[in-house]
Formats: sequence, structure tokens, C-alpha cells
Amino acid sequence: MRVPCVELELGQEVFRGSSQSIIGFMPRIHVRGAGGYIYRCWWRVWWYGAYSIILTKAAFLHHRYFHLYTNVMPEKIRKYVDDSRNCEDLAMQFLVSNITGLRPIYIKGHLTDLGVLNGISTSKNVIAAGHMDKRTDCLNELVKLYDNKLPLIKSHIIIDAAANKWTNEPSTWWEYISSDLWNFDNTVEVTN
Repeated sequence: MRVPCVELELGQEVFRGSSQSIIGFMPRIHVRGAGGYIYRCWWRVWWYGAYSIILTKAAFLHHRYFHLYTNVMPEKIRKYVDDSRNCEDLAMQFLVSNITGLRPIYIKGHLTDLGVLNGISTSKNVIAAGHMDKRTDCLNELVKLYDNKLPLIKSHIIIDAAANKWTNEPSTWWEYISSDLWNFDNTVEVTN
């Protein structure tokens, strides 16, 4: 994963204020299906305007969660993750949401995923890899391992840099003609 430095700084800033949540750049969502829950990626996050999982491959999380994952989380969950060689990030989100009752936080960023066509999720053929089905299986198995409880909490919060001119538009048309629009004082500087 390559994350631009300015977006890493934004993520760190958010983490300093919300260090008990998983904060990251790759959101996913669980949805209810006929046989349980279904794991979905970006397009469903965009469509529903919500997410409940942040992938740990590009995330900030408190170091104590690694200790809890390794030493406190039930062995049967770690064994399932090890045997399936998948879903450690789902298990971590379950753990954190279960302990804290907090939602994950999505930082909008511009990442480069260098493993996107060479990882276990694609095997150069997304359909043949069956990754989405495996993730759905993991999601439902984790629910069973949590005594049929789903600790994941949906969120609608998206953090973006205030300097992002593409998404940082005024809330109303009236703000376009606010009182400081016509002030062209070039000596004013925004400071931290």
C-alpha cells in the first residue's frame, strides 16, 4: 500500500483524537442476506453511504489491540483465521468493535494498492479467486464464534481534508457569496 504523506498526516491527526477506533483508508460493509451476512466492497459502501469495517492493510489502530488479538481473543478465532489464511482484518474489527462499542472511521484518500492484481483476493482473476465468497464465509463464521452476535457498527462518517477542492463545497449556495468572498487580503495566513 502506498498512501500519500499528506493523507497519512490526516489519518494520524484523526487517530490522535479517536485512538480507540480503527481509522483507515479502505472501508467495507456487511449487509444482511438470505443466509446471514454478506461482505461487500467499495461500491456497496458508496451505494449505502455506510461502512462497518476498515481493512487493516491501510489503517491506524492502538497497539493494545495487537496484544488483545494475540493474547486475549479466544483461541478458536485465531485458529479459524490461521486455518483459513484469511480474515485477520475482519477478526480485528470484530475485536475492536466488541471491546469499545465504537464505529470505525474512514479517511478518504488516494491510495495505490500494489498487490491488487497479485494478492489472494484476485489471483489475476477476481471471479475465479472466490475472495468475496470466502470473506462472506469468514464474516458469518466470526458471528458464530462471537456466540451469534455481530459487534460491527455501521458508520456514515467520512473524513476528508478541508483542502480537497473536489468534495469540500459549501453547505448552501448562500455561502458562495459570504461576506469574506470579496476580501482579497493576501497578507492573511492560516496557521496551526
